[in-house]
Amino acid sequence: LRRRFAALGHDIDPSTADHLLFTCGSLMTGLVPEIEKIAAYAKHERITIADIDAVAEPVLDARIFDMTNHISAGKYDKAAAVLGDLLRMQTEPIIILGAIGKELRRLYTARMALDGGKDRFWLMELWQMRSDYPAKLLLQAARNVDHEWCKCSLAACQTLDRRMKSEKNIDREGELVRFVMELAAR
Repeated sequence: LRRRFAALGHDIDPSTADHLLFTCGSLMTGLVPEIEKIAAYAKHERITIADIDAVAEPVLDARIFDMTNHISAGKYDKAAAVLGDLLRMQTEPIIILGAIGKELRRLYTARMALDGGKDRFWLMELWQMRSDYPAKLLLQAARNVDHEWCKCSLAACQTLDRRMKSEKNIDREGELVRFVMELAAR
């Protein structure tokens, strides 16, 4: 990353590079165009998180993390806005729900880590993370929820997943919106 930014007249520190990888994923085929957009946008030599957030297109996992993070922080309007954006982009509701389920499992394990005195390195090993950046973010988000919220939210997600996969004529989009609002109300 640093070489690619340097070739475009910019520099990026390791923490900001972690944010870029978290936001855009680690596949170079997706990163190269994002790096070029960010470099073209940046006003200063040093790339900032604000530069990345202003123009980079986040991968689905990053968007879902944002949505669940907004829910756990009590920012329901922001969570609904992320969900609305994903649905407007015609992301399949079952794909969104699968990503929410993954994030809820990660959040639950982060809550268990906090309750059990574990650290970000434990989470990194458990989820095979290459960087401690997402582990730190997970631990921060887990501080906003309790064990019971995680357990109930994950169970509700599993129930909706079964329903979406087995019931005919289910309004998947409507059920997903209802589920996210129920998460926000817990």
